[in-house]
Amino acid sequence: MQLQNHYDEITALDTRVVAMTTQDLSAASGSIESVGISFPLAYDVTATVARQWERFDNFDTELADAAIYVIDKEGTLVWESIGKNSQHYVKADEIIKQLESING
Repeated sequence: MQLQNHYDEITALDTRVVAMTTQDLSAASGSIESVGISFPLAYDVTATVARQWERFDNFDTELADAAIYVIDKEGTLVWESIGKNSQHYVKADEIIKQLESING
């Protein structure tokens, strides 16, 4: 929800937010509508991306691990925040700080 609350500030930095979930499509779509998320949500129900990035089931949850990635316009990973448990959370102002550092 914090990303949604700071969405205008984030997009003003010439950035885009894309969330990814491994949830079943029907379960995730209800969540999106109920909280009013305006950024794209990618569905990866087979967890292909999470597995490729080695971010799947590291806490015996059989879920994708919570993680935040900042990728620049050239496709280079420039910052990441990887959770130490399945409840990992990063405040929006920390993400904005990282975005500001790469946008000069």
